[in-house]
Amino acid sequence: MTNSQSADKDPSPSFDLSKADDAADIFAALLDTADTGLIALAPDGTICHWNQWMQNRSGKKPEQVLGKKLQQVFPGTKLGRVNLAIEDCLQFGMPAVISPSLNQGALPLRPLPQFAASFDRMEQSVRIHPIRTKNNGTLCSLIIRDVTLAVQRDRLLRQQAAELADLVTQSKRSEGRTRAILQNTVDAILVASDDGNIEPLNARAQELCGPTGDPELRDLIRFLLPDNEHTPIIPPSPSKIITDLGTGVIEVQASTLNGRNVPLEVAISHFSADERYHYIITLRDISQRKRHEKEIQRTMQELERSNAELEQFAYAASHDLQEPLRMVSSYTQLLARRYQGQLDDAADEFIHYAVDGTQRMQRMIDDLLTLSRVGRHGKPFSPVPLDSLFDAIVTNFKRAGSAPKDNIIREGKLPTVVGDASQLLLLFQNLISNGLKYSDPQSGLVRVFASETPSSYQINVVDNGIGIDPQYHETIFEVFKRLHGYGEYAGTGIGLAICKKIVERHGGSIEVTSTPGEGSTFCVELPKELSIVAAPQSM
Repeated sequence: MTNSQSADKDPSPSFDLSKADDAADIFAALLDTADTGLIALAPDGTICHWNQWMQNRSGKKPEQVLGKKLQQVFPGTKLGRVNLAIEDCLQFGMPAVISPSLNQGALPLRPLPQFAASFDRMEQSVRIHPIRTKNNGTLCSLIIRDVTLAVQRDRLLRQQAAELADLVTQSKRSEGRTRAILQNTVDAILVASDDGNIEPLNARAQELCGPTGDPELRDLIRFLLPDNEHTPIIPPSPSKIITDLGTGVIEVQASTLNGRNVPLEVAISHFSADERYHYIITLRDISQRKRHEKEIQRTMQELERSNAELEQFAYAASHDLQEPLRMVSSYTQLLARRYQGQLDDAADEFIHYAVDGTQRMQRMIDDLLTLSRVGRHGKPFSPVPLDSLFDAIVTNFKRAGSAPKDNIIREGKLPTVVGDASQLLLLFQNLISNGLKYSDPQSGLVRVFASETPSSYQINVVDNGIGIDPQYHETIFEVFKRLHGYGEYAGTGIGLAICKKIVERHGGSIEVTSTPGEGSTFCVELPKELSIVAAPQSM
């Protein structure tokens, strides 16, 4: 026979399943390589087969367990349900399934080494089934499957389902609260899509934009929305839009059924959903705010008119008093010069009092004129370098000879502020003059220095004078408020009132901190930026 003929002939199989020994070897190999645990129990309940999977998971070899019962192999484990199922299987041929939910840890098996760190214990599903043989009667097979991952997935799904149910409950509760808030809010809330469709979301919106509301309000809202190609835009009448669209705050006018006009403030925001843009429109009734604004405006106008009248009165009164006062002053001074020493001592004293009184009256009238001119004759604001201003004040005092040398000290650089240079000169000159006046003539010292905050400059005028009792820190800025008699310190009591009025015109503030006997510190705070600059006024 040739080689080709030998190749064409069917080779004999290496294993013949018709032979009992070959079949037994193959089936034994299959049982050992299975990915489940396989145990066979003889009719008397002893173990007659123990596969490789059981050996790996229990750590017990077949020779250690064959011929023994399960209770002997696992003496410390309660196998009540498993034993009952085995007895029913051997006696009555009844199959059974024991799942993790019914029998937690049927056998003390362990997971594979790569999973040992992840699983606290192995979850097992045990299938018990009868095996009927020709010669040995009924055997019992136990198929143990590792279902740890399945159990964990099931628990995770149950947990997620519970969380989802809780989320749905919370969502429904939140939806109910949102609906209640929408229905009870005082603002009208609407939603509009990019096709121009407008839907009222609450009762107030239905009242304003519904079938019984303002028929022009919907067109007005469409006009305010971004342009779209679906709905033609109808420009509203000029009376419907209260404020300019470029200001960023949109106010519109709506009409009610009874013909009342309602001013509304409009706010528009947008969001995207379903691949389309949607707009949320909020309409707020600002009728009450408008009434308050009108009342405030009317009150301000009345205050401005009253203030102007008072300033005009003060100016006119002080101006008109100048002429008779000059006449009285001239004749009293004439009497003093002509008849000094020719009358008795009492007459000379009376003439002195008259001259002194007219001079003080003249100074008071001059100060009143200065006070009234602060708001009426102010110059336009411009940058004012306080360093130059300070040098001018020091020069003025030196020329007047009213201060010893080097008793006015500037500490550090002073800022440049925005204001009326002549009024700021008067302000700081008055403060420095006060510091010198109420200090010792020989040792009096006034220091001027500045600091700043993010929005303002603070200029401090510090003296070492007699100080001021805290109870008078507010009243000293009032007109004609003097803490000492005319014989002790000169002045009319208007200087600090003038300072306060100048500071207020510049949008700032002035305050004093002082302790009697320890000097005083006057702090003038001026803003870095002025939002409103007072326009100069004239008589």
